[in-house]
Amino acid sequence: MLRMFLSRSVGVFVVLSFAATVAAADRAEDRSVIGAVLESLAKAFSSGNAKAIAAHWTAEGEFQNDARVKIQGRPALESRFTMLFRTAPEAKAEINVESIRFLSSDLAVSEGIASVRRGPADAAQRARFSASLVRENGQWRIAQFREDSKVGDSVEDLSWLIGQWKSQDKQGAEIMTKYGWAPNKKFLLATFTRQEKSLALSGDQVIGVDPATGTLHSWTFEANGGIGEADWQRDGDHWVLHVVGTLANGKTLKETNVLRRINNDTITWQSAERTLDDVEIPDLPPVKVFRVKPEK
Repeated sequence: MLRMFLSRSVGVFVVLSFAATVAAADRAEDRSVIGAVLESLAKAFSSGNAKAIAAHWTAEGEFQNDARVKIQGRPALESRFTMLFRTAPEAKAEINVESIRFLSSDLAVSEGIASVRRGPADAAQRARFSASLVRENGQWRIAQFREDSKVGDSVEDLSWLIGQWKSQDKQGAEIMTKYGWAPNKKFLLATFTRQEKSLALSGDQVIGVDPATGTLHSWTFEANGGIGEADWQRDGDHWVLHVVGTLANGKTLKETNVLRRINNDTITWQSAERTLDDVEIPDLPPVKVFRVKPEK
C-alpha cells in the first residue's frame, strides 16, 4: 500500500513538475515579447512618432498619468502625443520593466519605472507605472497604462555626467573629473585631479542611492586621506549638495555645493555656506566646467 502510494505520488509529482516547466517555458516567451512591446513603446516616444505610440494600445486602450488625467482610444492618444511633441520635440523616454505577471493566458500586468526627459538639458521625470496588456489576434497590446506616482531621484538622472570634464579657476588651478558607470550601473564612479603650481590633489567619488534613506548620496575619498559625504537634492535645473567632510588634518569642512547644468557640455560649480571646524570661511566663486570632447 505504502509503495503504491509513493509510486503514484511520485508519478503525479513528475507530471505536475513537467506541466509547470512547460508553462514556465511558454510564459518565458510571452515575457520576452511583452518586454519588447514596452521597449518599442519607449523607442516610438523617443523618435516623436505619435501614431506609432498609439498603435501599441488596443483600439479602446487607456492611458492615465499620475494626476489621474485619462486618455482613451487610439485617435485620442495619437492627438495628445502629437501635441506633446510640438512643445517638446526632443523628448525622450525610457521604460524599466521590473515585473511581469499573468492573470490568464491572454492577460498580463507589467510594473516598473517610466522616465521622460523633455529636452537634453532637462531633468528626467520618473514615475512608477502599471500596464495591463492583452493578446489580440496573437499580438500583445496595451489595454491600460497607468502612472501611479512620482519616484525619487535616481543615479540615472546623472547619467549625462558620464565622460570627462575640465575646469580652471581664477587662481589657475586645473581640475579634471571623469565619470563612468560601475559594472552594475547602480553607482557612478568618478576620479578627479586638481593641479596647482605648488599643490596636486586627487581622489575618487562614488554616487548612488543610499539604501538607508532612498536618496542620492555621494562618498568622496581623497588620496591624501580626506573623506567626505554629500546628500544630493534636485532644485529645478540644478543640484544642491550638502557636504560634510573630514580633511586629512582632522578638521571638519561643511559646505553647500551647487551644480548647474547649462547644457550637455557645460556646467557651473559653486561652493557656499562654508565652515571649517564651525568657523565661517569665504564662499568660492562659480566655476565653469566643460566637457572634454574625444579626439577624432
